[in-house]
Amino acid sequence: MHALRKMLLGLATLALPAIVFQADAATLIPVTPPAGAAQTIVFGINKHAVIAGAYIDENGVTHGFFGPLNGTYTSFDYGGTSTATTPRAIDDNGDITGFADDPSFTIGIEFLRQADGTLMPIQKDGVTLDGVAQGIIKKGETSTGDYIDPNTGIRTGYLAKDGIYQSDVSLSLDVLTTNPRALNKHGTLAGFYVENDGVTTHGFILRDGGLQVIDADNSGTTVLEGINKKELTAGWVTDTNGEPHAFVYDNATGLFTSIDVPDGSPGQQAWGVNDKGQIAVSTNAGNSYIYCAKDVLCPHAATVAGGRSWKAKVGASLHYDHNGRTGVKAPRVRHPVHGAMQ
Repeated sequence: MHALRKMLLGLATLALPAIVFQADAATLIPVTPPAGAAQTIVFGINKHAVIAGAYIDENGVTHGFFGPLNGTYTSFDYGGTSTATTPRAIDDNGDITGFADDPSFTIGIEFLRQADGTLMPIQKDGVTLDGVAQGIIKKGETSTGDYIDPNTGIRTGYLAKDGIYQSDVSLSLDVLTTNPRALNKHGTLAGFYVENDGVTTHGFILRDGGLQVIDADNSGTTVLEGINKKELTAGWVTDTNGEPHAFVYDNATGLFTSIDVPDGSPGQQAWGVNDKGQIAVSTNAGNSYIYCAKDVLCPHAATVAGGRSWKAKVGASLHYDHNGRTGVKAPRVRHPVHGAMQ
């Protein structure tokens, strides 16, 4: 359980735009849990519908797993002195990135597991990165994430290739942390950053050096976790009760749509998006699903009511100052997040 709830976000008030309408029906595929799993969370899905994620066994130990949706999974652990293994993304070749809790690391050992089973730490100048590795594409096993800079103590975004650090990711903003979480085949990045107040978060899309700041509402809690080649992104915001709420955002149209999973859970999070538009979703009831909007093929899935859809205020995602502020104000009252993860 420790690895799956280690990275918590502060809370804010959820306030959706006034113009809201009901979307068409969507579909959900319940993910078959690995054998012996007490809780399961799927973070990534590739175009072949191979998923990757983590599960907590009956002894409370977190293991990584991957495989097709029919449940024939392969389980793995980082090993060494690590205490938990959390895969966060899988590319179309089957390469996986993630992190492993370890007593010597603040967040975790960032790793790359290649499709042939080779497991290696992601390193900069021979030193293993401490942070979250998440996005990966098959082109040169290019990956992204964030790490704690040992010289400054600041969490900084980066790009790596074949498990070797290549460069920092800069948003050219004066912010506390920069946290890329996904990239697509065109090299476009998606993620979030935290303002200098240490609490307010905004999603971002970074394309060819051009930055878009993405706010799903005015709560100051927007997080983007996945992006595909068409810039369909997935993420979540948090309400005043500390519950995360998933959404999908289409950057081509500016349309947000909530993802409402009818499993009785008070909170849901959306993660990786493959190039077919299939999205990995988890709930804080310990369940995981693959979500498909009305125009996305999702075979053998149950139909569910479409979530609310809305558009961001015109220009809102593009207007910000050099501190990364978009006019969103941090709420006065905050609550601990219930089961939300960065």
